[in-house]
Amino acid sequence: MTTARRTTLVRIVLCAAVALVVALLLVPGVSETLRAVAAHAAGALRALGHGTLAVDERFALAMAVTAVTAPLPLLLAGASRASRPDRVRQRAVVSGLLVLVLAVLAAAHADARVDRFRSVLVAGLVGVAVGALLDAAVHARERAAHASVRSKRVAWTLAAGYAVVVVLVATAGSPVDGGIQPWLTRAIAAGHRLGAPPWLGYDAVEFTANVVFFAPFGFLAVLLLGARRWWVGMVGGFVVSVCIETVQALFLPARFASVDDVLANTSGAVLGVLAGIVVLGRVRDRS
Repeated sequence: MTTARRTTLVRIVLCAAVALVVALLLVPGVSETLRAVAAHAAGALRALGHGTLAVDERFALAMAVTAVTAPLPLLLAGASRASRPDRVRQRAVVSGLLVLVLAVLAAAHADARVDRFRSVLVAGLVGVAVGALLDAAVHARERAAHASVRSKRVAWTLAAGYAVVVVLVATAGSPVDGGIQPWLTRAIAAGHRLGAPPWLGYDAVEFTANVVFFAPFGFLAVLLLGARRWWVGMVGGFVVSVCIETVQALFLPARFASVDDVLANTSGAVLGVLAGIVVLGRVRDRS
């Protein structure tokens, strides 16, 4: 398929998807129906056990919104024949405006309109941020194909300290957040009073912390191996996370092994890989 045909196809798909979503959200009751369907799917996953999607239902719905909006920057890139790397920021801004429109439409027929607007907007903007990072990584992958001597040296130094932290946190006899849980609960309540979205609860903070905790894994893997072996950071993050949860399930009765933790850790490794590709590509440009 030629570039022109591929671009035309992406434009048609993007326009059709946006038109379909807008049309659905303009019909009264459709937004609530979609929410109910997503909640039912979340309940079915919870029935699998082992901490599968054990997070709050509102946060699970926010995760779904993030997943749906994440491809927007890439779709906009594919819809442009001149998909230039320096337009990543512009595509992110346009994607953010589309999310704003969708948030307004989603809140139009809701009972708690302000809460629904904030929930969809924040979750959608998180998705746009992830999509923009993926967009930037796609355009930087050629320049970051091979790791440099300097990046390897820095990565090995940081990896040694990071490995120690991972082992200590993973094998701790009690949950690492036990001491800060009361303080964190009060901070979350204060955030809600200041206008934070309703889904930003303890489950959301814990899930995000697990994502951030494993982001250095993927980042350091790219600095060591280069972008051509990007999959090592993603697969490695999944394998290490599964091993950690298995050890906690078998040998640490005070810890709770969870599929959600594997999902969060693997997601963090993926984001770290994307960030590593972008950083390595920029370092290559400067050198």
